[in-house]
Amino acid sequence: MVIALNTGLRLGELLGLNWIYVDLSRGVIRLEFTKSGRRREMPLNGDSHQALVSLTPKAEGRVFQTRFIKTAYNAAVAIAKLDDVNFHTLRHTFASWAVMRGVSLKELQELLGHSSLAMMMRYAHLAPEHLRAAVSRLEGLTNSQRAEMPTQE
Repeated sequence: MVIALNTGLRLGELLGLNWIYVDLSRGVIRLEFTKSGRRREMPLNGDSHQALVSLTPKAEGRVFQTRFIKTAYNAAVAIAKLDDVNFHTLRHTFASWAVMRGVSLKELQELLGHSSLAMMMRYAHLAPEHLRAAVSRLEGLTNSQRAEMPTQE
C-alpha cells in the first residue's frame, strides 16, 4: 500500500512489476507495460524506496503476487473502516495529495502516464492557492502601468 500511495501506480502496473525493472540505485521503477502502451519511469520517494528495499529485492521475478496485494489492501481497508473504495482509490489519493502539495498538473500527467492534460483537470480544484499565487504576480500592474497606458479619448 505504501508503494501504491507514493507512486500512484495502477494495479496492473504493480502486478506486472518485475524486479528487473526496479532500479533502486537510480531510485526509479521502469514501467514497460502500461495502460497507454508507452514506457515511463516512476521516481521513488524515500518511503516507496524503503518499502521496496524491505521486500528483499531479487535478481528477477515478480515484485508482488496478486493475492498478497489483495490481502494487504483488504486488511488496510478493514482496519481504516473505509466504505466504497477500491484499489484505484489509492491512485486518486496519490494524485490528490500531489496536487495539494504543489505538484503541477503537467507534472502529475507525466507521473500518472496520462496522454492528455484533460484527465488532470479533475484535480485542479485541489490547488486554488496556485491560482491565487498566479493572480498575485500581477499585483501593482495597474498602478505602475497607468502612466504607460494610452488614454482612451
